[in-house]
Amino acid sequence: MDKIVELPGPIIKMKLASMDNLVRMAFFSIARNSGLNFLLYNDKRTKKWHIGFLTGVAGYFSLRGLPMYFYVELDEKPEKLTFIKYSSIDGEKWSYCDSTTTTTKWSFLPIIELAEKPSFF
Repeated sequence: MDKIVELPGPIIKMKLASMDNLVRMAFFSIARNSGLNFLLYNDKRTKKWHIGFLTGVAGYFSLRGLPMYFYVELDEKPEKLTFIKYSSIDGEKWSYCDSTTTTTKWSFLPIIELAEKPSFF
């Protein structure tokens, strides 16, 4: 049986420059992170909306993954908060949407709205 190693310190937060960067990071991370979801919550202190996703750096110093949270801050809560769709066919495009389609042109990731800011942030 493998020994469980405690990770030193809290989760690492990586604020990204834009939603374009967040969407790109998520869709290219999904290959090794099956079940990736966007998490959305309102920070009551700053009045900003945070949207991002949790992942890990595989094998980081043999600790089985350093937890990381990639996110951006939004001034307003986006509309159509069910999925983010992404395509890099004929140029990079993404948008929020309410449902998925049967076309293979788009990839979709769900958005999960949290009731409050997680305690580990």
